[in-house]
Amino acid sequence: MVAVPRADGSFDVTEDVMLPQATDILQLQLPTSGEHLPGMMSRTTPSATNLKVLADGQAVPLQNTTVTGSDFLPLTTSAARLRLTYRLSGSVVFATPSVSQRAGAAIRPLTAGAEGTLPTSVTVTTGLLNAVCPLLTETRCAVGDPPHLGIQSGIPASKALVVLQLDLPR
Repeated sequence: MVAVPRADGSFDVTEDVMLPQATDILQLQLPTSGEHLPGMMSRTTPSATNLKVLADGQAVPLQNTTVTGSDFLPLTTSAARLRLTYRLSGSVVFATPSVSQRAGAAIRPLTAGAEGTLPTSVTVTTGLLNAVCPLLTETRCAVGDPPHLGIQSGIPASKALVVLQLDLPR
């Protein structure tokens, strides 16, 4: 999963998923596990818009390109290789008082529920200051040092809820 932060607090997201076996229905899940999110983050209302899906390289026609909760997405054919692109909004809390573009955000792959044991890598392209994975035993999942901070790779998909501290682009 690659998340590109935008100045308005949304993210342009690309997920590339390789399932162990083909499926014709995909479970989608937004980062709304309120009981696992700290403070103000538990009150966010994320949504994914402009969803596009490729299944084994073929575009999947979608009746609805917006996801506002958990949902099941039927695929036109069974596929093991998936690519989802979308805009994630509503998962950011701006820090006040603080640096003008400092924010906290919760992200997780939309496909986290598809196969919970799949190793998952989450990349935030810019501005990352810290990362916490509240579903892991060792919750700090940031690796490296700013400005080259990253997120631990290989997190099981079912535990790939990541709370970010970041400076959004101007």
